Amino acid sequence: MIKKLRDFCLFEDELLYACKDFIGYNPTISKELSFYDPTDTGTKVKVDEFEINGNIFTVILTKFFERGPIRGYKKVEILKKGVVIIRYESGSHGHGSIYNSGNKYFVENANAYLFADGNSMKDSESNKIYKDLDSEKYYFFWFTDITIPTKHEKVISPISFTKKKIYSKQEIEVFRKVEWDAKIQINETNLHIIKTSVPDFVGPYSGLDGAKGFKQLANMNILEKLDIINLTL
Repeated sequence: MIKKLRDFCLFEDELLYACKDFIGYNPTISKELSFYDPTDTGTKVKVDEFEINGNIFTVILTKFFERGPIRGYKKVEILKKGVVIIRYESGSHGHGSIYNSGNKYFVENANAYLFADGNSMKDSESNKIYKDLDSEKYYFFWFTDITIPTKHEKVISPISFTKKKIYSKQEIEVFRKVEWDAKIQINETNLHIIKTSVPDFVGPYSGLDGAKGFKQLANMNILEKLDIINLTL
């Protein structure tokens, strides 16, 4: 049975992570990691270490907060043997301006490393976190024997209906395309993992008549979906 969590999936009670750059299963998970919380405005930096599979990792967690307008950021840097393998930052410039930069994961040969919070492993139906880990803490995941998905070239489909400002979900669903896919074997089970989306649309928006729908916009993707098919059944 496959169970979808917020950012992961569960297969045979172990974590499965799938993205455009790698698919990994049953990772080794670090101890919990956390940022210092500034008691007032300013910057707090926390340096920590952990060991996984005989390797020492250094993690630098930086948190900044400033009032008027409220702005701040969280930044993580993870080093392996003195080399930065993950650098990611997310925050706000104020006035609702949200940003993020860098990457939460790194692929190295047959290995992939990922930084994520406990909430990413939450079951939306039960609100439980995988193995009762802390939803407010952060963790480092080491996947071995990863699979690299096959990326599909983007093909622009001609619009086969009258051009208008807003299209319904049913109208644009016919343009759904495969972004990437992979076939993997876990134990004796063969899985086909497929990521699809509808290219060149954004939304949903509300029209002047109150109808909700999607607008055409080049180089954007909407209605993303991840399907995992058990080929062994």
